[in-house]
Amino acid sequence: MLSIRRSSISLLQFLHSSSKSSTIFCSAHLQIPFFLFTSKAELPSTETPFIVEYLINSVGLSPEKAIKASKFSAHIKSPAQPDSVRHFFKQHGFTEADIKRIILGHSRILCARVDSTLKPKFEGLSNLGFSEIQIVKLVTGSPLTLNYMNFYNVFPRIEFLRSFLGSNDRIMKAFSHDVSLLARSFEKVIKPNIIFLTECKVSDAIIGCMLTEVRSIIGRPLSFLKAAVKRIDELGIPRGSWMFYQALRSLCSNTSEQVDAKIKLLGGLGFSETEVSSAIRKQPYILSLSEKNLHETGKFLVKEAGCDHSYLSSHPNIFTFSLSKRLVPRNQVLKLLKTKGILKKKLGFYNVSSMSERKFVEKFIFRYKEKMPELHDVYLSASAGEIPSVPPSELKVLQ
Repeated sequence: MLSIRRSSISLLQFLHSSSKSSTIFCSAHLQIPFFLFTSKAELPSTETPFIVEYLINSVGLSPEKAIKASKFSAHIKSPAQPDSVRHFFKQHGFTEADIKRIILGHSRILCARVDSTLKPKFEGLSNLGFSEIQIVKLVTGSPLTLNYMNFYNVFPRIEFLRSFLGSNDRIMKAFSHDVSLLARSFEKVIKPNIIFLTECKVSDAIIGCMLTEVRSIIGRPLSFLKAAVKRIDELGIPRGSWMFYQALRSLCSNTSEQVDAKIKLLGGLGFSETEVSSAIRKQPYILSLSEKNLHETGKFLVKEAGCDHSYLSSHPNIFTFSLSKRLVPRNQVLKLLKTKGILKKKLGFYNVSSMSERKFVEKFIFRYKEKMPELHDVYLSASAGEIPSVPPSELKVLQ
């Protein structure tokens, strides 16, 4: 309040002094809001809203999270409404921690009417054979699912999905994993998409994986799925195969432009069109890698590890290994062993890279620890992204 008055006084003083040389600020042209001078003018109230205090004291949220969560429930002025919601959840097996998580994920739930909204949804799931524990897992895992649940909406989906998922546990997992399975139209989106995939020879088991493990495939527009399948056909990946599933996952996580950019990137690294197609057919997941990751890994494999393009296109899984934690450290060890004349046999870098950590250490480090005791430290340093404490030129082979 004091700062506002000071600012107003300064403004009047400036205008008064300026009026001597200019008429633009004369009283006839100037109208200053009256509230700047009245004692009634006040800053916004600093009193904490009721719902924020409630979320802090009764639910256990931090002040920051309570303020954020109060966005859709600021009109609540008494504990009656939120207490009724929390009490309902407790009656149905939810712990305080569960309720806190639900409110954090869907604070609007505190405004729900227990008798006309929450109770029918829970009773509907119970009548469909879902246990209290399953309902708790579903709602706690994805609170937004409550928005889309009613008997007429859920029943046909469950009956249709049961043939692909089997148990109620897997159905609940699918709903909590991808809310679009509830939010999207069943007749116009979900059902047509699944029918289309079965026509593409995708097995019930793979469709089950899509429903429970991958977001945003079944809930996409049918036109999108058809375009993705057409692109997969162009890549020469057989419909219904496991690679078809992997390719669909990759294409659904990228735009068409991003896929084109990654294919072009591989060509820029020296891969022929045939080699690029071969690599993608054998490991479609490489299209899910970022352009930066794909470029850096490809550049390293060709220039540092000495792999030729045909070899990499035959072993594209190598692109999925960590560059800094696996490929670079293991290549460092191989280079040192070759430099010192210990390792004379040519080894396939993919075979070395795909070994378990234990097998690699036993075969290429412990095996030569008497001749090159520093090798283990060099490997650990390289794995941590550090420069080896002992330069390669100073490593000595003990006779």
